Amino acid sequence: MPAKPKAKKDLIAKSGVDEVIPSRAVNRSLQLLTVVALHGKEPLKLAEIIRLSSLPKSTVHRLLGVLCEAGFLRVDSEARYGPSPLLLAMGMNFLRQADVRSLALPAMQGLTASTQETSHLGVLQFPWVVYVDKVESPLPVRMHSQVGAMNPLHCTGLGKALLAFSSADRIERIATGPLPRATKNTITTEKALRIELSKIREQGFAIDDVENELGIRCVGAPILGHEGTAIAAISIAGPDTRMTPERTLELATEVKSVARKISRQLGFTSHPH
Repeated sequence: MPAKPKAKKDLIAKSGVDEVIPSRAVNRSLQLLTVVALHGKEPLKLAEIIRLSSLPKSTVHRLLGVLCEAGFLRVDSEARYGPSPLLLAMGMNFLRQADVRSLALPAMQGLTASTQETSHLGVLQFPWVVYVDKVESPLPVRMHSQVGAMNPLHCTGLGKALLAFSSADRIERIATGPLPRATKNTITTEKALRIELSKIREQGFAIDDVENELGIRCVGAPILGHEGTAIAAISIAGPDTRMTPERTLELATEVKSVARKISRQLGFTSHPH
């Protein structure tokens, strides 16, 4: 009895390429992606792609199928290959994030210098907030965090600022899903979270009132793109012995002002209160 074929676990395997892709196949796929995606204004026929890539016809045909199925390329009714909308989305995302980081860093340095607390920049990686940059507090007792770390949206200053200015669908998915408790102050019900997000939209900033980490209080504000949705958020955070409720509210004005300035530089022209 012949042996059962191995399970095919991903799009590339389903398209006929070995499950463990040799580096040559990866390099050739990237070569074809570059040829098609960077070629002028018109999609390319198979013969033209073969000519430009100097790869065998069977290889080109197989790998183009892989790239189309994975969503990087598209093929039209005339069997011409072109870049897919996914590549546009990836490029736009790169531009947004690159712009935000370069614009936000001086502002974060200024926030930390004036407040002596740690500042963070976060972006949405639904259903998480990802910390993509930070400026450390110079004080010996401070919040310890790590670039690349991920935290829930419903219980962090950055996360709530991002969520409040996200799409209704994303808000719905978080509000109606599990809201895990991290501290006794964590919001854990749909009603309470919706009230909190409405308040954040009204005032233009979000407070993590020791909701995610014991002893840490934070205030964050959204950085809005030209369409009015949050593409990032900026915050300052520190020990609740220094970041008292009163001081946090005072610092909210400064954080919101910085976020507004960055938003304007990214093309947004109106702001929450």
